[in-house]
Amino acid sequence: MNGIVLYMARLTKEPRERNRSLDLGECASRRRGDDLLAAIFQATISILAEVGFTGLSLEAVAHRAQTGKASIYRRWHTKVDLVIDALAYEIHKCEVPLDLSDPRTGLITKLNSMCDAFAGDLGKAMAGCISEFQRQPKLQQAAEEQIINPRKEQMKRSLEEAALAGQIKAGDIHPMVTDLPIAFAMHSITFEGRPPTRDEIENFVDSVMLPLLK
Repeated sequence: MNGIVLYMARLTKEPRERNRSLDLGECASRRRGDDLLAAIFQATISILAEVGFTGLSLEAVAHRAQTGKASIYRRWHTKVDLVIDALAYEIHKCEVPLDLSDPRTGLITKLNSMCDAFAGDLGKAMAGCISEFQRQPKLQQAAEEQIINPRKEQMKRSLEEAALAGQIKAGDIHPMVTDLPIAFAMHSITFEGRPPTRDEIENFVDSVMLPLLK
């Protein structure tokens, strides 16, 4: 069982599940599941980047992924479900672990990997979805629960471990500190239409994160 199947299997184990079945065993035997899922997710991201959330349809995704509509509808009952899975999968592909043995290097590396991922269609897709949050509360809720909050929690755990190891100052990690890196990246993507540059990332780490953590 390889990476795509493992990742999607983890998604299906969450208690708030999406009221659908991702029958990966059936998909893998009948349609080369990994290739099919990758094609569906890539098609979703590219269409989001071109026409935004409101312009995306499950039919258009099926056409671009060169699969039948039934393959989409069996797994995703709404386009919110599909969009969130596609975003989560594409972000996960690009993520690197946060290594805080050297806090400055670790934070810069983590943010650079995030922003490199958002430099292309994924960034445009994410920006388009964020702009829809007020009009699509279900999209906002799903994005927060399945994409944003898990990464905040991951950041919190990494910082707590670094504090215990003496790599940053001891004490409770304020929730705002764990929110800042994601908020920094999302602000640039949403309002400037691009991810932060490497110089901006280094300046953010040096002038904001390290003073808070040291």
